[in-house]
Parts: sequence; structure tokens; C-alpha cells
Amino acid sequence: MRVSATRAGSGRDPAPGLHEALGFLTQARKAIGDEYGSDDHLVHAALHLIDCTTDACALLADTDDLEAAREALAAARAAVVAATCAVRHVHDGLRSRTS
Repeated sequence: MRVSATRAGSGRDPAPGLHEALGFLTQARKAIGDEYGSDDHLVHAALHLIDCTTDACALLADTDDLEAAREALAAARAAVVAATCAVRHVHDGLRSRTS
């Protein structure tokens, strides 16, 4: 799920702080992608976390929309799953190298 800084059909622009946060997230994603690519599990998870956070921030621009809040929660849950999987993968890799 990818959304823009202004959700289609919402008719509202994000608050200035939210717009700034979306800009920072976009810059961070580009910097990580440019520097590390996306082949490594941790890098891929970091990029996914940024994407999920961006989605949640953009969805929350519609603070009075219950469905947007539910979609933001789904994006946050996806981010947690991605982070958990990445940590488990790295942990298992480290454990197998030290055994």
C-alpha cells in the first residue's frame, strides 16, 4: 500500500509538521536506497519500515476518518512484522556463525 502526501479524494493537505515529516521520510528512504541498495535483509526491512511509516503519516492526514486510522494501524502492524522478521533473520544468522 503506497499513498501520497495528500490522499486522493481527501481534499485536505497534511498539516505543515506532517508534510515536513513526509519529506524527511522520503529523503531517508532515498539515502538508504542509494547507499545500501535493498538486497540486505536489514536494509530491506528499514526501507519497508520507512514505507509503512510514510503510509501511516499520509493516512493520518485524514484524522477524522476512521477508515484512514484503520489503514494507518495496518501499516504500523506491517512495519512491526517486517522489523521482527529482519531481527530474527539476523539473529539466526549470527547464531549459526557462532555455533
